[in-house]
Amino acid sequence: MLRRTLLVIALLALLVVCIKPRMLQIVFLDREAFAREMNGSPDRLWPLYPRFLEGVRAHTQPGDTIAIIAPGMAWDNGYSYAYYRASYFLTGREVLPLVTPENEKLPKNFRAARYLAAFGMTVRMPAEIVWQGEGGILLRPVWGAAPPAGRPNPSAANAPTLHSESQR
Repeated sequence: MLRRTLLVIALLALLVVCIKPRMLQIVFLDREAFAREMNGSPDRLWPLYPRFLEGVRAHTQPGDTIAIIAPGMAWDNGYSYAYYRASYFLTGREVLPLVTPENEKLPKNFRAARYLAAFGMTVRMPAEIVWQGEGGILLRPVWGAAPPAGRPNPSAANAPTLHSESQR
């Protein structure tokens, strides 16, 4: 009997020491408000990005290839977030990264994309505007279009010019 009592006391002591107060608060939280807060936490820096991706999804079809253009075209400077978040929202479409985790550019992916989804950026290149809204634009590149005025080099004709919206 003494052994069982000591075992119960030891178990209760472990529970008291190991349970953090936050764990007990979860039982009494307003779950709807907590869910809203948790759902919005990944998008604090770019609150419009999920709505932009929903618009991209609505204007593309399963199987389409989409390259993502976002501010901070460096992997650890926001691009990884933009790419992985797009992969989640655009399920069924092939989301192509334009930079690697080592920040190497991937021009083959740029040329392979049927659509360019640019969030918070201005892209200047021959392209059809498919949809615009929620802080971004969905473009369908026009490969082989005539070079813009002042660009005599045919190989540079379709090279995009990217500008952050905050630099405009």
